[in-house]
Amino acid sequence: MRNALCLEAFGTFFLCLAAAVAGEPLAIAALLGALIYAGGPISGAHYNPAATLAWCVRGRHRWLPGVAYVLVQLTAALAAAAVAGLLAGHDPERTAAAARAIDDPVLEGVLNEGVAEFLGTYLMAFVILMVATSRRTAGNGYAGVAIALVVYGAAILFARQAPTFNPAVMLATTFRDVFAAFTAEGEQFKVLRAELAFVAKFTPRYLLLVGLQLAGAAAAAFTFRGLFPEER
Repeated sequence: MRNALCLEAFGTFFLCLAAAVAGEPLAIAALLGALIYAGGPISGAHYNPAATLAWCVRGRHRWLPGVAYVLVQLTAALAAAAVAGLLAGHDPERTAAAARAIDDPVLEGVLNEGVAEFLGTYLMAFVILMVATSRRTAGNGYAGVAIALVVYGAAILFARQAPTFNPAVMLATTFRDVFAAFTAEGEQFKVLRAELAFVAKFTPRYLLLVGLQLAGAAAAAFTFRGLFPEER
C-alpha cells in the first residue's frame, strides 16, 4: 500500500505540474501515458480522484484505500501548485484579470463548462475501465496509449471550455497563482489577498464542476457494470 500511495503522489504531482505550467494537451497526454506505464503495475496509475471513484464504483478498488488515494492525490496537487507558482512567477496581468473578474457572476457560463467536464470525464473513465480493468482486455500493452489518447482527444474536443477532467488538476491550476503571489516583488500581501479573494469567490463554481467530473466518472462505472454484469 505504501508503494502504491507513493506512486500515486509521484504521478499526480507531475501530471498536475504539467497542467499548471504548460497547459498543452499534447504535453499533458504524453506525460500521462508515460506515468501510466510507470505506475500502473503498482498503483493502477489513477492520478485522478475521478478515476479512483470509477475504479471503486466498478468494484475493482476498495473504498478505504480509495479514500487514501484521493487524499494523496489532492496533497500532491497542492504541492504541484506551489512548485508551478514558483516556476511561473507572479504575472501582473493574471492578477489584474482576477481582480476584474471578482465582480462577475459566479455561475456565468458554468453550463457549458459543466457539460464538457461531465462528458469528457465520462468518456475518459469508460476508456480507463475498458483498457485497465476489463477481463476482455487483460494483459494488453496499449492501456497507457489509449488513456493518453482519450485525454488528448477530449481536451481538443472541448477546448473552448478548457476542461480538466480531473479534480486534482483543477485544484493545482486554481491555486497556482495563489502560490505565485509569493514571488511578487514588494507587494506579496496585496497580490495574495487578491488571488485568495478570487478563489474564495469562485469556490462554489469549482465545487460544482468537480461534482460533475465525479458524476461523469460514476456514470461511466455504472455504464460498464450494466454492459458487462458478469465482470462485477
